[in-house]
Amino acid sequence: MKYIYFFVSTFPFLFISLFGKSVYNPKLVNSKNGDHHDFPLGVLEATGRLIDGDKEILIMDVGEGGAAESAGLVVGDRIVLIDGKLPKPFSKKTDTGLDGPQALLGTSLNRYAVLPQPHLPFQIRRGSKLITLSVTLPPSSPFFESTPSSCSKRKKFLEDISNHLVEVQQKSGRWKPGVGGDADVYTTAFCGLVLLANNDRSHLSSIKKGLEFVKEASIASIDLNDPKKGPKNWQTAANGIFLAEYQLATGDNTYFEELKKCCDLLSKRVTEKGTMGHHYSIPYSGGGLIVINVQAHLAWALAEKCGHPINEKSWRNSFSEVKKSLDPKTGALGYSSRARWSPDIAARTGAMATALMIAGREQEFSESLANSLVRLNGRMRHAHAMSSIGLIFGFSGIKTAARQDYPKVMKTWIPYLELARLPRGGAAFFGGKRNIGGDQYLGYSSIGNAMVGLVLASADDRLFMHGGKHKGRFGISN
Repeated sequence: MKYIYFFVSTFPFLFISLFGKSVYNPKLVNSKNGDHHDFPLGVLEATGRLIDGDKEILIMDVGEGGAAESAGLVVGDRIVLIDGKLPKPFSKKTDTGLDGPQALLGTSLNRYAVLPQPHLPFQIRRGSKLITLSVTLPPSSPFFESTPSSCSKRKKFLEDISNHLVEVQQKSGRWKPGVGGDADVYTTAFCGLVLLANNDRSHLSSIKKGLEFVKEASIASIDLNDPKKGPKNWQTAANGIFLAEYQLATGDNTYFEELKKCCDLLSKRVTEKGTMGHHYSIPYSGGGLIVINVQAHLAWALAEKCGHPINEKSWRNSFSEVKKSLDPKTGALGYSSRARWSPDIAARTGAMATALMIAGREQEFSESLANSLVRLNGRMRHAHAMSSIGLIFGFSGIKTAARQDYPKVMKTWIPYLELARLPRGGAAFFGGKRNIGGDQYLGYSSIGNAMVGLVLASADDRLFMHGGKHKGRFGISN
């Protein structure tokens, strides 16, 4: 034993690397107003920065021992040419998505990694000098553009993320948030969904640990006789979605009573006007916020599939408020019925489209919501001061309610997946162009793996929120 101790204490970095936990975390500085945009450079293991109008990627951080460092990239360098090509300018407008240097870099990384000798050439501006560098990439297969469901690279990436999440899960069953408080409950629910979607039976114990954590840390405080008590609606809805997808996947109804509590609490917190808030009270002078309503609808719809009837009054009141928030210009859902216009449409619109399709209600309306997401899919990294739920619910909405357009949208997002992919397992957090403070609260690493994992998993018909129909399928190949 003393020899093992000597090895670990003397070479801690090597020990972590050997056991698959040494993953690069990009050094991100949140910009609420879009003055700059920090993002990961995929298997290069570095962090880049862009400002509006830039064609050059400024290197903000270089990971130790990664491809970027090995090639000679240093902080302060600017990537001018990628594979001999000059990128289009970056725009901080959310509609433009990945257009510009990000799209070119992500596409090039995906294309070059399949070559027998994957050396990607760059022209670098270092001070007043222009330098040519060749970066050796770790080899990989390409992302399939037309058939994401059969893409081996997508499947491998999802497996890597899932294995990483299992490795870093804490003994309590939670996944580490960015802050204390109740952020860990919300984060844990989405990390657990990734493991359910990956469908690896060996991960069942980790899933159950996550379920036990949200049960004890959050659901146990629910008192249906006093809806002013208990967890926030954010956590309550996420818990409901997690518990329902678990029961649907495994056939295990162990947590059915907890699922009912979550759904019933959400029902009790819907006002007669249909508004909902972060907790019991309704913010913004009673205006509320639709992002809560739609997550409640998704939890209710999934719970109905588990055998818990929808509270029709609550559904009706809430849905009325949701429809009032529709922006006639975009066809997407706004912040509230009082503030229908908003560029951050993905989470609200996608979650509601998904809920309606699962519940078998208002199909035409659901499809119209999903079609707005297809048209405006460049916005999907932007949702309520975060990126995570925009991508999670945006892709679920397109997959369930605009299925014919799903491959086209996934093709557009291949550069994003490539820039988030790490060479030693897991995903780097890749947020939007503006405020990502919500994801910082949830924990960049944990929620980053969750959101990329669920985007990848959306190609499979496993989770009901991804169009799944079969109960008790966990661990069965499809």
